[in-house]
Amino acid sequence: MSGGDTELFSTVLRATTKSFYVDLKENNRGRYLKVAEKGKYRAKSSVVVPASGVPQFLTLMRFYLDEAEAGRIAQPQDLIVESKIFSFNAGSNDRGQFLRVFERGGGFPTGGSSLMIPNGLNNTYLRMFVECLEKIAAQLGDEAYDFSQNMPSVMPILASSSPDVVNLECKETGPVLSVGSKHFFFESRSNSRGPFMRIKEVSGGMKNLLVVPMNAITQFQEAINLAAAQQPQQENGPGAANTAA
Repeated sequence: MSGGDTELFSTVLRATTKSFYVDLKENNRGRYLKVAEKGKYRAKSSVVVPASGVPQFLTLMRFYLDEAEAGRIAQPQDLIVESKIFSFNAGSNDRGQFLRVFERGGGFPTGGSSLMIPNGLNNTYLRMFVECLEKIAAQLGDEAYDFSQNMPSVMPILASSSPDVVNLECKETGPVLSVGSKHFFFESRSNSRGPFMRIKEVSGGMKNLLVVPMNAITQFQEAINLAAAQQPQQENGPGAANTAA
């Protein structure tokens, strides 16, 4: 984000040896939430959430807090916000339980950035995070809105990690097709050379990009149908598993 961004809200959360800098900012592309982590054992890292995804991000954080307070380890979940994917994964190490939030897509061509939020004793730090996000979500809407009393009762639409689950969702930026842990973003764009279709695949820490001129879309679809009708060829070797859906 550019240095000319306007700061709307800013606070620092302390958790063990870590500091989390939580900022709500605005630029010519809109509002966004930035959370930067700085600690003793990890290099500085951050995630950026578009304002449109803050309520869903908060709902998912609340879900992981509720599961932790019930003594359960919640299953990993992916949250799709515009052209970004936020992967949530609860875990533990020798310093205790934590929630890892990993950002993929967006402006990260070969990976992403992540947060490691310690739960803390009796989930103190995780609850502190949720309460902070509630304040920000309220500021994004009505200042008098009591978000803690109006939490969405339905979880946001999440991408499943099961390879058998296929989901197609229409976003403002274009359709998003999720096949297990793979996500395909379709966007119609144009430049000085004319209109084109941009197809971005995000899977794990990898991102692939495909650009198809609009005047070839019909033939592109036909080529896909022809290839799908062919007998699949068996692949062997170390790279075969990575090409499977």
